[in-house]
Parts: sequence; structure tokens; C-alpha cells
Amino acid sequence: GERLVILFGSIAIGLTISNMTYLYFIHNDYGADEEIFSLNSRHSKYTGIPEISVTKVMITLWTLGSFLHTVFDLSLWHMKACTICRYGGLVDEKLARMGRLVGLFIVLVVMGVGGYAVLLRATLEYEGEGSVSEEVAESIQNSEIYDLDIEDKRSYKFLLGYLVEFILALFVYYPIAVTVLFSGVLGCNGRVPVLGGRPREIKKERLHLQKKNESKILRTLNSGGSEKVNGNNNDAASYDSSDSFDYFDENQII
Repeated sequence: GERLVILFGSIAIGLTISNMTYLYFIHNDYGADEEIFSLNSRHSKYTGIPEISVTKVMITLWTLGSFLHTVFDLSLWHMKACTICRYGGLVDEKLARMGRLVGLFIVLVVMGVGGYAVLLRATLEYEGEGSVSEEVAESIQNSEIYDLDIEDKRSYKFLLGYLVEFILALFVYYPIAVTVLFSGVLGCNGRVPVLGGRPREIKKERLHLQKKNESKILRTLNSGGSEKVNGNNNDAASYDSSDSFDYFDENQII
């Protein structure tokens, strides 16, 4: 169930980003359909593949749009998994449940906004008989909310272009972002939250185990050795000294 929520959220945020970006270009008159370059212009006659026009909106979506899509997917996954609630061998069920509910609420909001943006752009894209694209464009440029009519004619051909952004986000940007975060290359040797990656998690686990073992050793020393402790005498001697944490500074972790 949670994976379906994350999947629907990923699809919805992709549609929201792509269509809101297009509407933003229309609002500011940035030339959304202005061609930057074309693909297959010389060989379309021989290959039978139509010429592909690459516009400003496409470049924006394939770069910034796909990156923001990936950031949303990673953030939603961490929120639904509630990774912040699961450190120290304990799970705060209230925080975990809240994380799942907040994640579901965000997905529902994004689906609502994305759905409106899709219908608005579909109405704007249709230019045949009975088109109201001029009224829609005017309301967008005037920062007005257009009242959608179920009888308005629409064109959904633009959704094919969304597939490129979705594929780039899932199969290019996402693996790169996950690899960078997991490696911790941007986390200052595990000191920075989120960016610390695997090195930070290892340090946190080591710190947790050291504190756990230290408490057992102190109880053993106070009880005169009657309590069983995992480890040998050398371990107890090392924890009994004042410099037992010299090789690991807990202040390194924020």
C-alpha cells in the first residue's frame, strides 16, 4: 500500500512539475513553444521518423524538472519510511504513523494540483473548433483561476512529452542522486544530516553500540562483576579509562 502511494505521488509530482512549468512560461510570456534546436531534421525523409522540435520548456523539464522530481521522490520515501524515527534500535510509532499520514496528505494535494494543471493545459492545447485556449491563456497571464467546464474540448497529446521527463527522473537522476547520498561524498565525512549517507549511519550505529556497551560495563563494575557483559576484560578496561572515546568523537555527528 505504501509503495503504491509513493508511485502515485511520483506520477502526480511529475505531471504537476511539467504542467505548472508550462503554465509559468505562458504566464510570464517566456516563449514556451520557442524552438531551441531540432532532432532528426536531416534524416526524417529517409528514416521515416518525424522531426523532433526541442523547446525551452522541454530543456527546463529535462534538467530542473527531473531534478525536482527526484528530490520529491527521495523526500517522500524518507517521510513514509520515517527513517528519522528508527535510530537507536527504537521506533517511535507515533512519529512513524504521523510520517505516513503526512506523506499521504502531500500526495493527495499534489494529485489535486496536478490534475487541475493537466486539465488546464489540455484545454489550452486544443486549438480546433470550439477552442477556448485564448480565454485560458488570458486568465493565466492575468493570474486568474480559470473555471474549468466539463464540456470544454481538450487535447492530451502533450502527455507523451511527459514520459521523457518521467523516464529521466526515474532512470537517470534518481540513481545518480541515490548513489551520491549513499556514498556520503557531500556529507563532510558523515557530519552533515541527510547528505552524510552510509558513513554517517555507520558512525551513528557505532556510537549507539558504544554507549550501550559502556552502560553494561559500568553496571558490571559497580556490581563487582556479577552481571555478564559481552566482551573481554580488555574491553572493560578500555571503557573504564577516561579516554575510552578517543578513537571516535561523538561531537562529529550533528
